[in-house]
Amino acid sequence: MKNSPLIWRGFLHPEFKTGELMEILKIEMNLKTVNKSIALFNCEKKVSGVIHSNSTGETTVILDGGYVLGKFDCPHCAVTAISLLIVKIREGEKTGYGNYQKHKQTFMEQAFVTVH
Repeated sequence: MKNSPLIWRGFLHPEFKTGELMEILKIEMNLKTVNKSIALFNCEKKVSGVIHSNSTGETTVILDGGYVLGKFDCPHCAVTAISLLIVKIREGEKTGYGNYQKHKQTFMEQAFVTVH
């Protein structure tokens, strides 16, 4: 198996302190390369958007709808941020805050009505 950048290999995220229990979660992310600096992503059919890397290595993640998730030092950091976002969405759905997809659809319908 080729070394995939989406597989965590012995990495302890800085948010976890030594001695704390850590849960390993599986996240499905599809990446499609458009060109040398742009890739499209869809993470668990909940969050999608564009990953843009410039010549200096700085990487920007733009979610569908135009929201900028952030600017990162490298593509790996960007993928990590997208993964953590999915984990937070999952936690929100489990605690009863509703389904992210329904929220997004309702928001877009209201925005469409406001514009037209």
